Amino acid sequence: MALITCKECEKQVSDQAASCPHCGAPVKAATPAPQQQQTNYQQQAAAQQKSQQKSMMKTMLFSTLISAAVSFVSRLFYRRW
Repeated sequence: MALITCKECEKQVSDQAASCPHCGAPVKAATPAPQQQQTNYQQQAAAQQKSQQKSMMKTMLFSTLISAAVSFVSRLFYRRW
C-alpha cells in the first residue's frame, strides 16, 4: 500500500482507495484493469510451476545420488566376500 497525490486537491491518498477522502475525486490507481489482474495471476502461476519443477528436479537428483551411493557401497561389500 502506497500513498499517491490526488490530482484534484493534491493531498496524500492511499493507492487502494476508490476515491479521495478529502475531495471525492476518483483515484485512477484504485482498481487494476481485469487484464492486469489476469496477467498477474498468470505470472504467479508460472512462477509457482517453475518452483515446483525445481523442487522436483532436486528430489530426483537427490534420489539418483542416493541410489548410486547404495549401489556402489553394496558392490564393494559383496566383492569382499
